[in-house]
Amino acid sequence: MEKLPKVSFIIPTYNGKKLVKRCLNAILSQKYPRKNIEIIAVDGGSIDGTLELLKKYPVKIINNKKRFPEGKGMGKSQGVKAAKNELIVFVDQDNEIQGDSWLLNMVEPLIKDKEIIGCACKLKVEKRDNITNRYLSLVGTDPFAIYRSIEGRMALNKINLKDEGNYFTYIIKTENCLCTGGNCFIIRKKLLNEIHGYTQDVEMIYELASRGKNKLAIPKNAYTHHLTINNYLEFLKKRNFWAMHQRSKNLEGRKYSWEPKTFREYKTFLSFFIKAITIIPNFIISLKCYIKTKESAWLLHAPSVFLITLIYAKVGFQGMFKKTL
Repeated sequence: MEKLPKVSFIIPTYNGKKLVKRCLNAILSQKYPRKNIEIIAVDGGSIDGTLELLKKYPVKIINNKKRFPEGKGMGKSQGVKAAKNELIVFVDQDNEIQGDSWLLNMVEPLIKDKEIIGCACKLKVEKRDNITNRYLSLVGTDPFAIYRSIEGRMALNKINLKDEGNYFTYIIKTENCLCTGGNCFIIRKKLLNEIHGYTQDVEMIYELASRGKNKLAIPKNAYTHHLTINNYLEFLKKRNFWAMHQRSKNLEGRKYSWEPKTFREYKTFLSFFIKAITIIPNFIISLKCYIKTKESAWLLHAPSVFLITLIYAKVGFQGMFKKTL
C-alpha cells in the first residue's frame, strides 16, 4: 500500500463516558502511524465525567454549545472546520470500530481509486446484544430509511455492488438517492470543502452526487459495533425525538429531502409506505430472513417499520398543522 494518508477522527460526545472510553481505545489500538492520526471530540456539554475522561487521552476537545452532532454549524461541522488532515473519519460515540486493521481497510479504497469519495462501514451484529440492538445492526438505526439507505439495501440484498477485491463500490444516483454516512464513515476533506462543509450525512452524500462525485466504497472487512439502544421502548422514543428534531430544528441549509419529487420517487415511496402500513409484506420478508440467518432479531422488522412509519407520519402532520396556524 502507498504512503498512508493522515486522518482526523471526529467524535461528537455527550454524556457517554463508558461508550467514549471504548470508542477511543479502539481508535488508539489501530495498526496505523500514530503521527498520522488526529482525534477531535466535539462535546455537547457533558456532565457525567465524559470531559474528564477525554482529557486523559490525546484528544482535541471542542465545546459544542449547540449540543447536537448533525445540522448546520453543529458538532460534526465544527469538527470538520478544526480538522487538519486530508481524510475525515466520522465516528459516533456509541461505536466501537472492530479490529486493529479497521483504519487500514477503510483508507485502502481511497488510496487505490481517486474517484472514490468515501467509505462506508458495515455494522457488526453482536450475539450478546439485546434483540433490538441486534435488529438495528442488521438494517441500520432507522428502519424507515431501509428502502433509501445503503445499509438497508445491503441487509435485504437489494443493491447492486461491484466487487473490487477487498471492497465493493457503488455509484450513487440523485434520484431515489441511497444514503449513508452515519456511525462510521471516512471521506476526503477537500470534498467537504467543495460543498461548504458538513451539514448532515444524507445531505453530504446527495450534494456530492449532484456534483458528479458519486463513487462510494464499502470495505469487506471493516465493521463497527454500534451499541445504540437498551430496549425496544427506548428505540421508539429515540426515533420520535429525532423525528421531531429534524422537522423543527434541522432544516436550515439543507437541499436534500426524503420527500419524493419525481414519478419514480413517488412510485418507490408509495410502494414502501403501503408495505409498511399493511405489515404483511414486511412480515414475509422478516420471516424469510429469519429462516435464512436464524437471527431472531429479524422478527422485529415488520412491527418496527410499521411503528416508525406511524411516528414519522404523526410528526409530518403536526408540522403541516403548525404551518396552517
